[in-house]
Amino acid sequence: MRLDDYDAILCDLDGCLISGATVLPGAKDVLVAAGERLVILSNNSTDTPETLSKRLQAMELHVPPERIVLAGTAALDHLVGFPDARICLYGSQVLREYAKELGLSLTREASTHVVLTRDENYGYAQLRETLALIAMGAQLVVANPDISHPGPDGTLVPETGSLLSAILSVYPGFPHVIIGKPEPNLYHDALRRFKKDVRTVLAIGDNPSTDAKGAARLGYDFVLISPHIGVGIGLQRLLSHRAN
Repeated sequence: MRLDDYDAILCDLDGCLISGATVLPGAKDVLVAAGERLVILSNNSTDTPETLSKRLQAMELHVPPERIVLAGTAALDHLVGFPDARICLYGSQVLREYAKELGLSLTREASTHVVLTRDENYGYAQLRETLALIAMGAQLVVANPDISHPGPDGTLVPETGSLLSAILSVYPGFPHVIIGKPEPNLYHDALRRFKKDVRTVLAIGDNPSTDAKGAARLGYDFVLISPHIGVGIGLQRLLSHRAN
């Protein structure tokens, strides 16, 4: 297996390319080697492709917004298809601004949809509000099921899935829509970024329950990266192992 064998390389962000504000070993080299064949495919639900691209640029990782696909913005894009939707969004200010740019109606009065992303201000009051809204019939849309992602100091950062777990602890089995990995739509969105036909796809990630599961569902080759080792070292180890 070589990177040159693939038409498309779908690479996760946290734990593969970066950890917080730290660039992981080999990230720059892989971005250069893959070039326009690489799309960042992430369950990130705090950024937009534009804000993430700028943040990566400051870290000397050059990935334009059109090659970034994120679960948070994808969840909001999904709701554009519901023209009468009244949306209660739990998320960052960046995502709130993105929703307004899409023309979505953000309100906590008689909401038809509750959108759950990684909201660092989500607490007991927000949980009670969520439960009340879904009890009144609002559909629950969840950006991603990740419980955590690796932080820069080795500790785990709570993710959207941990907030979902709180909801499901009160309403076990409550129906909800997952937008991000391992669901296939995020992968399909990534592949639409390529102008040419894509025949061979390599997915790279650090989470077996979302990254690996999603790739397996679609029949893509997959590389599992250990958190904090980074995509460069992870690929080197795999290639060395296969060569032997």
